[in-house]
Amino acid sequence: MKLTVGMKAPSFVAESIEGCRVELAARRGRTLLLKFYRFATCPVCNWHMKAFIHDYRALEQLGLETIVFFHSPGEKVHRTHRHVAPFDIVGDPTRRIFTAFGVERSWAGMFSLSVWGTYVRAMAAGFGPGMLTADGGMDGLPADFIIDGDGRIAYGHYGSSYVDALDVPRVLAICRGLKAQPTPLHIAAGRVAAGQLSD
Repeated sequence: MKLTVGMKAPSFVAESIEGCRVELAARRGRTLLLKFYRFATCPVCNWHMKAFIHDYRALEQLGLETIVFFHSPGEKVHRTHRHVAPFDIVGDPTRRIFTAFGVERSWAGMFSLSVWGTYVRAMAAGFGPGMLTADGGMDGLPADFIIDGDGRIAYGHYGSSYVDALDVPRVLAICRGLKAQPTPLHIAAGRVAAGQLSD
């Protein structure tokens, strides 16, 4: 079931790939971005993550904290991940947290020129195809959620293809849009508005 704006975000307790406890309830009062990628060896996910980390400083300046999820075992994500990340990364091989947030699956997610174009660019950058090491299946779609300080969904994005994950410029634009809305929700240090859940 898709989550909608204003719903309470599902609680979870997990362990990061660095062995740290990651608990949603412990971050109450802070604004969070939860990013759900696919499996650890997904080339488009790792290509996207590289760019996300490169641009992440802009989100830090906004006061936005991030938690990233992959549906692979944490140790495999740790082995595969090449870049030092300024946020927690969590392996969720049973898809427990993915399911709680309604993250979807679809084979149709691979059939677009943007998907295959990104696959080619990712592999040219040295990321392997990952087809035979897809923990939890190849058909997972990405998703992104902004959680306000009260622990509610302020914005949700369910990807329509394997490359449809929010990058830093899109997150910044969404945050600006939230601030422009008339209905306030607690976000970051001030009060901003609830956004619209994208399909």
